[in-house]
This record gives sequence, C-alpha cells and structure tokens, in this order.
Amino acid sequence: MDKRVILAVAGAGKTYTLCKNVNKNKRNIILAFTNQNIKNIIKELNENHNEILENTYVYTFDSFKYNFFIRPYEPIIAKHFGIKSFESKGVSLIEPPPKLINNFPNKNYKDNSEFEHYVIKDKYYCANLSELILKVKERSEYNLFDTAMKNINNFFEYIYIDEFQDFRQHDYELIEKIIKKSNNIILVGDYFQHSVNGKNNTGKPFKVGNTKKTQRIITYEEYIALLKDLKLKVDTKTLQKTRRCPENICQFIRKKFNIEIYADNDNKGNVIFLENNDKIKEIIENDKIIKLVESESKNYKFNCINWGYSKGDTYSDICVILTGRYENLKEENNIQYNSSINKIYVALTRTKGNLYIIQKSKFDCIKPNYKKEYRKLKNEK
Repeated sequence: MDKRVILAVAGAGKTYTLCKNVNKNKRNIILAFTNQNIKNIIKELNENHNEILENTYVYTFDSFKYNFFIRPYEPIIAKHFGIKSFESKGVSLIEPPPKLINNFPNKNYKDNSEFEHYVIKDKYYCANLSELILKVKERSEYNLFDTAMKNINNFFEYIYIDEFQDFRQHDYELIEKIIKKSNNIILVGDYFQHSVNGKNNTGKPFKVGNTKKTQRIITYEEYIALLKDLKLKVDTKTLQKTRRCPENICQFIRKKFNIEIYADNDNKGNVIFLENNDKIKEIIENDKIIKLVESESKNYKFNCINWGYSKGDTYSDICVILTGRYENLKEENNIQYNSSINKIYVALTRTKGNLYIIQKSKFDCIKPNYKKEYRKLKNEK
C-alpha cells in the first residue's frame, strides 16, 4: 500500500507535484476542494503529460461524494430513512436551514435523523453530503460506506487529494475514513494555509476544545502526529522550497513566524517597509502592484484583494497593509503561532519580487482618501 501526505510551503508547487507524479498507466482519481482547483489540475496534467490521460478522472470532492457514494445507492438511503423511494436530480447549493436564528430555535430546521435534513425537494443539500454518508453508515444494516469504498478501490488504483488542508468537519471525517479504507492514497496540503478563506474554518481537524475558553488551533507538530495516527507517511521535505518567493522574503517569514520556507528559484526581491507618506501614496496608486488588505477590499478605490482570497495567486510585486496586531512586525521576531498567522502568511507569500509593507497606523492617516463612498438611495414610490 502507498499512503502518503506531502506537506508543502506556499508556492512550492503542490498541484504541479501531484499531477507530475500521476502514473498514466494506473487508474486514478484526483479530488480537489473547488472548481478553480480542478481547472488548475487539468491544466497541470495536460502540461506534464502532453496528452489527455484516459485513465485519470478529476472531480471536486462534492461531485465525487454525489456520484460515488450517494447516487448509486439511493434505494439504500431511502430505506435507511423509511422512505419508499427517492430519485434525486442533483445537488443544491442552497444553505440548509440553521438550527438557531438569533439564538432562537428555527422552525424550518430538521434534525439530522430526518431525511429532510439532507434534501430540499428533489436535490441534496451540498453542505450536508458528507454528514449524510456518515449517518447512513452508522445505522444501516447495509454498510453504505464500506460497499461504496470497495467499488471505488476496485475501479481506481490511486486516489489523490489536492489542498488537503481545506477540508473540515464532516468532510474531514469522511476523508479520514477514505484514508483508512483506500488501497493507495496521496494527499498534498499546507498546514499554514488552512482557515484563510472565510468559509469552512471551524471544527476538525484544526480546532480542538469543547468550549470557547478551551478551544485552540492545533500546532504543526500536533497536526503531523494526527496524520501519522491515520497510518500516513508524512513527507515534510519534498515541498519545503517555494518556486515563487525570493529568498529574502523566505528569510523574513522564517525570522518572524518560524515557518520553514526556503527559495528554490533565482527571483530577486526585498522586504520594504514604507515609511514616507509620498512613497506610500505612490505604491497605493500604482495599479500594477496589488494591495493585500485583511478584509473589506471592496470598500477601497485602489487595486486590492483580501489576504485570504489571494490564496493561490502569484504577483510580480505586492503591498501588504498590516492590521493592528502586526503593527510592530518590523521589530518583532519569533512571533508565537496564533490563528491569524495563516492569513498574513498567505498574503506575504504571493510575490515573485518585492514585498512592500505598510503599517496600520500609517495607512490610517491616508485611509479616508481611498474609501469608496456609498450613497444611500431612498425608496421611491
């Protein structure tokens, strides 16, 4: 059996490495979190192999769940919930009704023991697919998960999962079971890029603790131990070097955050803290240099994007506008790990060249000049 996880740094070429190592003579399935990931995978497969791999299939994880765990076994699912029959017409992206609204019970919410918790009319809630698969496995006399996995292993010799760190809660629990039951599986991901996109950021495997006071993010070392408990070989060396960031940027990140990232390129660039108002204005108004802000990028007149949403992007030069938490980043070293480090790490590692940095206090002085004005429109009768 071949069961591995490759832990990468930003810009190391996770998708490139995964696709390059796909054996075209094997029957493979590659899974990813988003449609954009899928586009990148298909592009890398074609460039690495110079042909369309007929034995390699590429799915989003949601499509994979529906097509391989749910659609073929709908009679079993119906029987589990005491329904005579059910034939779905796909998946709905509508969010399921929450259990509470403003801390009050929601009358439209259905308990997870009820079929309506998972479906809306003739479609499944996309957000509850993994929970459905896990639930039916728990109670059904006919073991849905094991039967589906047996068929998957018969059809595919290798399972690949890209951007492994993006999967949380029920999705992660399902992947844990897939890892245990699969014959051969290879995963790639970056611990320090988890929980950066504003969605899917809670629960397993990264957040532990039952109350707000006890909750915390697991450390990198704890994450590795967790993966080893799944009987995965953990590779922390293959993708330790970035093909994107210059060594000066990597050295800055190592010094500030103790993240082991090194350059595997000849790119030239420096870390430049902008002190002079005229220089700050010059960079802010240079549309060729993307500005990375912690949040609310839509509210600014200049060319910018949120830290978290820049994940996966590469730019010639970037300018990062700091939050108050990192006001003293220029002087501070060995910053203790906290949940906000992942977002700033993503922001700082988008550049192939220079990294310009503006402190919050300096940006606040000119901020009003660059805020968009939204006129409130009165309702006209």
